[in-house]
Amino acid sequence: MRKVYKIGEVANILGVSADTIRYYEKMGIVYSHKDAGNGYRYFTSADIYALLDVLFYRSMDIPVEEVCKIMNSYQHKDVKKLLEQKEKQVEAKIREQQALLGQIRATIEDYRIMEEGLDVLKTCPMPPMLLFHESPADNQAYFHSMMEQEDPSSVQPVGSLIEGGFIAGRGPGGWEMTGLFTAALLPPDGKTPSMEGRLVSAPKAVYTVVRSPWGIGMERMLSPALRYAADQKLTVKGEAFGLYVFTDYSQPVPLDYVALYLPVD
Repeated sequence: MRKVYKIGEVANILGVSADTIRYYEKMGIVYSHKDAGNGYRYFTSADIYALLDVLFYRSMDIPVEEVCKIMNSYQHKDVKKLLEQKEKQVEAKIREQQALLGQIRATIEDYRIMEEGLDVLKTCPMPPMLLFHESPADNQAYFHSMMEQEDPSSVQPVGSLIEGGFIAGRGPGGWEMTGLFTAALLPPDGKTPSMEGRLVSAPKAVYTVVRSPWGIGMERMLSPALRYAADQKLTVKGEAFGLYVFTDYSQPVPLDYVALYLPVD
């Protein structure tokens, strides 16, 4: 039975590169031995077992510096404490990834709903939304900047967790944008998010999704919904709400896809 192994042989046995083993040597994690007769460096079976431990800890994403301490000075209680800390880090990362997955799925659902509702006019309830970061419309910056929610995990998504949008109302010259907001769409159980804001909803609203070129007037954007309401002999209430779903930058003039809710009686 062979007693010693060259670095290339060890690399083949363990399925890693020789450079990786040299790096672990440089970091003081494992050590090779020098043959006094020929000057070659070699590893013993015990060294290979030590490298297996190194690879085991690295497979759990333990930093190299910590692995060095494990292999040189840590007792089992130290390793246990380290792994408990790593456990908490991984759990936090999983929560972050789950939140990201939820956001991705919600956005996909938004786009599906957008495609189904594009240029289709109907009446339906306006879903309850909590408007926060509400502010007057800035005519110099038609497109508002979204404000980040401090604790996104406090709200469960329906469609997108957070939507940016606008409020429109009648003015002296017709319909105009009167406000901007960020909105949290409330979950089906009706649980209100732990944030301050204005709760808005309507039992009946004209709903559609429109493509709106940048700079279009509010009267023109709302005109299909207003005509539909008039044809259906519906009375439009004081405000209209628009949610920005997607912006198409591939066009010479970018297009906003906007979900419109026009509360009516």
